Amino acid sequence: MTQVASLVAQVLHDLDPDGKLYAPTISYLPGDVENHLEILVEDDTGMGCGFSVDTSRSDKELLCEISDRLPTAFVELYAVGLPLVPGTQRPATPEITGDTVIWKDPAGSANWTCPVGQYTA
Repeated sequence: MTQVASLVAQVLHDLDPDGKLYAPTISYLPGDVENHLEILVEDDTGMGCGFSVDTSRSDKELLCEISDRLPTAFVELYAVGLPLVPGTQRPATPEITGDTVIWKDPAGSANWTCPVGQYTA
């Protein structure tokens, strides 16, 4: 679980770089299927949503999946798509590129990418 918590922390950094706008509580529960972990995200009112990840996957694959799923939880809880492509209102999307998971512009702009965990507003 420590590995997953570290990957979640990277994505949370990018969703709220200063850690001041949102303060979700993250819980980890055993999944219904072997090698799966349930990740529950709750806001300060107790509203929550969650998703399951397969912990037998590589760190790179896990990070990409968490980067895809955790922003969806933020949309559901906070009605905001994050992280945003700089200068736009478009939420960035994750992609595996070589050995790195990056945020990219879903509109296909090649001008901007950012490694997950290094986003700055």
